[in-house]
Amino acid sequence: MYEKLTYSGTECNNYLYLSFDGDVFDTEIISTELDIQPTSVMIKKSPVPKSTSWKYKIEAGSDINLEIYLNQLVDIFEPKIETINRLKKTLNLETHLQFVIYIDINPDFSTPYFGLNKRTINFLSMTETEVSFDLYKADTIGVFID
Repeated sequence: MYEKLTYSGTECNNYLYLSFDGDVFDTEIISTELDIQPTSVMIKKSPVPKSTSWKYKIEAGSDINLEIYLNQLVDIFEPKIETINRLKKTLNLETHLQFVIYIDINPDFSTPYFGLNKRTINFLSMTETEVSFDLYKADTIGVFID
């Protein structure tokens, strides 16, 4: 069931996002209730996407300290826990924290890191947010270039 670590090209572009996901719902309700504009929205269509999604993304670029960006995300959404939980219940939604991590194959570079401190764990627990990771290999030294 685990996907292979995928080659992504020559650049590292780490980011993370929090999403509200469900079948069909008015994404504007999330924006209005949270007073936050999404960085992207997907509306369920046939055959894809298979669900509707409201996403707030924070770019980390090639920075390897992803904990800084995770803390920024928690700073934004932690004061809105009650609203998040109400929206999830009312609209039958799930929340998801997604890390998209590029691992540079250059042996001289460090791999990305982050910590899940107690505050972050508490936020994820209180909102019943699932966490997942997409991992990609980045070749900044040109090993895979033909």
